[in-house]
Amino acid sequence: MSLNITNENNADFRYQMNDLTALYYGARCTYQELLEDKTTNLKLKRIVADWILREVEPETTLESHFYYMEPEDRSYLVYDQLRVKLRCSVPFKAKTLFGLGREETHYREEIIKLQDLVRLGVSEKKARGILIREVQISKLGLMAFTV
Repeated sequence: MSLNITNENNADFRYQMNDLTALYYGARCTYQELLEDKTTNLKLKRIVADWILREVEPETTLESHFYYMEPEDRSYLVYDQLRVKLRCSVPFKAKTLFGLGREETHYREEIIKLQDLVRLGVSEKKARGILIREVQISKLGLMAFTV
């Protein structure tokens, strides 16, 4: 059995949650949705409006932005200060139990630091089949960030 990762309206990956240590955002959220949502952290809204939207369009999804982010980008420096981690789905091959050696593709969830993901090139991300599912922003990093 493999994880079905297709969804017509992407509603499963458009959410906001938080706990004591982090803010969690579904990777299919756009920056415009973050800015318009009343529950989004006010300081994060200010960071997005002042720093992030200088590089990307408001319609850009978090997934797309992080997937194509480069170490030279200003947004990389901002998110690095915010201590961002990304929950990603990484495919792997597994042999079936009764399939006589057949292999199926399964997905494993991994938490990847921003620095490690950006260090990989876009072609390597595509070759490995990495899918970004969630963005985790440290509340301590958000508190320490100066606007």
